[in-house]
Amino acid sequence: MSFDDMNYFECLTLVNQKYKIILEKHPEIEGLSARELEVFGHLLSAKSLQEIADELFITYSSVHFHCKNIYRKLGVSNRKHILIKYKDL
Repeated sequence: MSFDDMNYFECLTLVNQKYKIILEKHPEIEGLSARELEVFGHLLSAKSLQEIADELFITYSSVHFHCKNIYRKLGVSNRKHILIKYKDL
């Protein structure tokens, strides 16, 4: 079943279940703010920081600021370490 075939409540329930599974494997992610979670999700892609900024309608500087906070909270020093540590996501 795809998201297109689900109603809002079913989609929300599925997302919540997947989030709980992710938190079981990586509980440190719970310490991220909502915006940091958005940026974190994009960091797992091949997008540049400018592309992330454009997609989220924020400045490059804001993305860079969020990245520094994400790295600190997750105990990594750069994006490469995030890709290695969270390759299962």
